[in-house]
Formats: sequence, C-alpha cells, structure tokens
Amino acid sequence: MRLPRQLEALARLLTYILCHRPDEFGLVLSEEGFVPIKTLLQALAGEPGWGVVRRRHLEEIAALSQPRVLEIQEDRIRGLIPGPARLRRPVTAPPALLYLAISPKAHLRVWEEGLQAPSGQELLMAATPEMARKLGKRRGAEVLVTIQAQAATRKGTAFQGYGESLWLTAAVPREFLQLPAPDLKETAKPVKPAKPKSLPGTVEMNFSQFFQEAARVKGKLKGEAAWKTGAKAARKKKREP
Repeated sequence: MRLPRQLEALARLLTYILCHRPDEFGLVLSEEGFVPIKTLLQALAGEPGWGVVRRRHLEEIAALSQPRVLEIQEDRIRGLIPGPARLRRPVTAPPALLYLAISPKAHLRVWEEGLQAPSGQELLMAATPEMARKLGKRRGAEVLVTIQAQAATRKGTAFQGYGESLWLTAAVPREFLQLPAPDLKETAKPVKPAKPKSLPGTVEMNFSQFFQEAARVKGKLKGEAAWKTGAKAARKKKREP
C-alpha cells in the first residue's frame, strides 16, 4: 500500500535518521537499533517543518508501509530497511575538547562531583559547542560544560566515538571539567525558622487570638452602650411637655 505523500516524506526522513545518520540528529541507537520514541520526537521537533510529528504518524507508517520500514515495540522504534545504523567506533583518542550541556538542576552536583551517567546509560558529548547546545535545548539543559577529553583519557577515562561528531563515556572526573560557577543563592533551599519548644508543664498561649477575642468583646459592649444611650434619649423626649 502506498503511503500518503506527507507520510511518505516522513518515512524517508525516518529511514535516513534511523538507518544511516542518527548522529546528525544527536541520537544514539541501542545495540538492537532502537531509540525511545520520545527522544526521536524531540529530535524531529528541532528540525524545521517537522515539529508537528506525533506518535500516531509513526504508527501509521509502521502499519501501512509495504515493505515495512519501521518497527515499534512499546515506547521504542527502529528502522528496518536497510537496517539500523551501526555507528559505534572502537575506543580511541578523542578531540582535545568535548562539550555537554547540563540542566540548572544538575549544575551544583556536577560542579562538586563531576559528570556521571545515570545507571544503564551513557553520557552523550558533542565535538562542538553548537551541537551540545542543540542537544541540551531538548532537555532544558542550558549550562555548557567543556570537557578536557584528552587529559581525561591520559588518566584512564575511555571515550567511544559515535558517528562523526558524538562521543560516549560513563563518567568524567571533576578535575577535567570547565563550567561556570553555580549561583548558590538559587540552589540553596530556604531554611524555615525552628519553632520554639515548650517547657514541660507549661501551657502555650495564643496571644494573637486572645487580643482578637478581647477586641470583639469590647466592640460588643460598645454596641450595648450605644443601645442604652438611645433608649434613655427616647424616654427623656416622651417626658418633655
């Protein structure tokens, strides 16, 4: 079955991304060739004219194309024809500098501890600041980290190339990172004043509530006095000839 023209153009783009050059779009495929659908849609959103693509469009292509060009498994997707791209290169010497954008939330932790990939994942670094910022924009990562990659390699950090401009590693020690100092005023959590403890055998008094109640009673008494004054004036008027 022939795909509608718009879906056919999208299918060609997806084949290029998933089967030829995922690195151009900042994507790294798993060993089986899969990439999270959410990550793929984020990459497409950064390309002019493709920000309207949704999961349903991918599902239509996977279901209607003959022969099948896409395979979707739960929240993952991969290209089938001519097959997933194999871009991992042997561990080798990286460029002198690599770049990675981090979120403001992670800024203080990276400043103190260095870069560490989440469990089961890898750090994705770019060969240029521009590419690193582009990748970071998808995740709200605005703080650019410069990595002294060759110096880190000499101290035992292994970098693996992916495609032409991406690099992967598990962690980078703090001593090989250059990044702006975090704003401690923004990262520090406000400290709530401690509530004073009551002494044993004492009763806490809520003076604010006490004075409010006293004011209410005083106003009520004033109201009664005004009523009595009005009654006296009425009786006096009746006695007048």
